[in-house]
Amino acid sequence: MLIRVEHTTEYAYSEPLVASTQYLRLTPLSGRTQVVESWKVSTPGAVTHQWYDQYGNCCHTLTVAQPVTELAIKVSGLVRTRDTHGVVGLAPAELPLGLYLRETPYTVCSEPIRDYASRFRSKVNRDRIEALHEIMLAISDDVEYSKGETHVHTTGAEALEQGSGVCQDHAHIFCAVCRSLGVPSRYVSGYLSHGADHEAHASSHAWADAYVQDLGWVSFDPSNRTGATQSYIRIATGLDYAEAGPVRGVRNGGGVETMTYSVMFPSQQQQQAQ
Repeated sequence: MLIRVEHTTEYAYSEPLVASTQYLRLTPLSGRTQVVESWKVSTPGAVTHQWYDQYGNCCHTLTVAQPVTELAIKVSGLVRTRDTHGVVGLAPAELPLGLYLRETPYTVCSEPIRDYASRFRSKVNRDRIEALHEIMLAISDDVEYSKGETHVHTTGAEALEQGSGVCQDHAHIFCAVCRSLGVPSRYVSGYLSHGADHEAHASSHAWADAYVQDLGWVSFDPSNRTGATQSYIRIATGLDYAEAGPVRGVRNGGGVETMTYSVMFPSQQQQQAQ
């Protein structure tokens, strides 16, 4: 599938923004599931510097060095995707798998998380891939996809307890459950285009990968009850949202910040995978 992405994030400030430094993880890389044909990150009035983090994500540091009252981050590009039945595999250079068992503030393995995971423990030791699908579907059943009931700082354990959340929360719960069972897992950020019955969540998106012997990384999206298909564009991976989220940073001044964003897929073509 050939997917064109146009993504704009705009910030408005009630007072002049004196200075700001943001980390942008908005640039996909070519791999087994996709080939990036063109991609551009534009930040009018700000300076960016490209670098790569410890996970191999392509990042930009955005710096605002003079007072502004508006700031825009614009992304556009063309990505050719292919359906690998959710299997991502392994990159030429990978960090030790043990790293992906670490708890983080978003994926703390609390007692409720461990209790929830316990029902899958015997299955994960017998048939890991089947158990992971069961975990994905259980999270989808038990944590209703509902906007406005969680926020950017909500942990996976909190979302599980209240029984509602969005894709970010589903991914954090999945990672926390997997890690409590000794299964390496990671958070994935990217885009989910229209099609394949994904219209309810088509936009910027988050899901998770888990490690399966002989397959490498395999994707799981509890929000849509599926592995990543050719409708998905992978952008960044990390232990949680803090390490793979699209935009994170600090600012000085600005008063009240108002953010608006839009993600569009203006042209999308079905093509035979090569």
